[in-house]
Amino acid sequence: MANTVLLKRKTSGSGAPDANDLVAGELAINTVDKKLYFEDSSGNIQEIKDSTTLAAEVQADTVALAIALG
Repeated sequence: MANTVLLKRKTSGSGAPDANDLVAGELAINTVDKKLYFEDSSGNIQEIKDSTTLAAEVQADTVALAIALG
């Protein structure tokens, strides 16, 4: 028999869960903005991102910095 694993989830509104909502290592999903979060060992909520997303964010930050610096 298969087991079902349910993550803590938010089905209305957007944004990350509060630190009080999770314990270290616990996962939560926001079904509105389609993002996955976990609490790290320091009690901070972190978003899980793929390398494509991270690369795009770094590129956008680099362009913004270049424009700001002229």
